[in-house]
Formats: sequence, structure tokens, C-alpha cells
Amino acid sequence: METVATHDGRFHADEVLAISILKRIYPKIKIIRTRDPAKLEKADILVDVGEKYDSDKGFFDHHQGSFKEKRKNGGLYASSGIIWKHFGKKVLKDEKA
Repeated sequence: METVATHDGRFHADEVLAISILKRIYPKIKIIRTRDPAKLEKADILVDVGEKYDSDKGFFDHHQGSFKEKRKNGGLYASSGIIWKHFGKKVLKDEKA
């Protein structure tokens, strides 16, 4: 993995935490802050941007109306939560090493 893209503009806690999780696993990733579709298309992972959630294709957004992923307590995931859902075990594994 080389590039992670998130939205430009104001920082939000969910994308900052999501990128922090990914940086812990992939310390050399490049972070792009944009909404430009051409630049987003070149990223390996999209966080909190792109209006898609498809972990197999690297899309981790929760803003689209079709997003229905819920935590055990019934609350909807934010982008940091869905990144943790898919990458959290890798972080914990690295911490034990």
C-alpha cells in the first residue's frame, strides 16, 4: 500500500484516527487530502471520502445513504470504526511483538 486519500477541508476526528491506524501498520504511506475524482482513483485506500464502503476495493466511507454498518451497540460506524474493523487486529498483533 502506498497512498491513502481522505477529504480536503476541515479535519474530522474519524478520518484522523483512521489514518493514524493505517500509519501504524503502513508507516510509509502517502496521505492525499482531496475530493478530486482523478486523484482519488489513484489511491490504494479511500477514507471518509468517495461515498462507497467496499473493503475489498479499499473504500472506507460512511457518508452514503446506503451505509448501514452498525456496531454491536447499534450505532453506525464512522470511518475510523470501519478501518479498525478491518485493520485493528493487525495493530494489536504488532503491539504484542
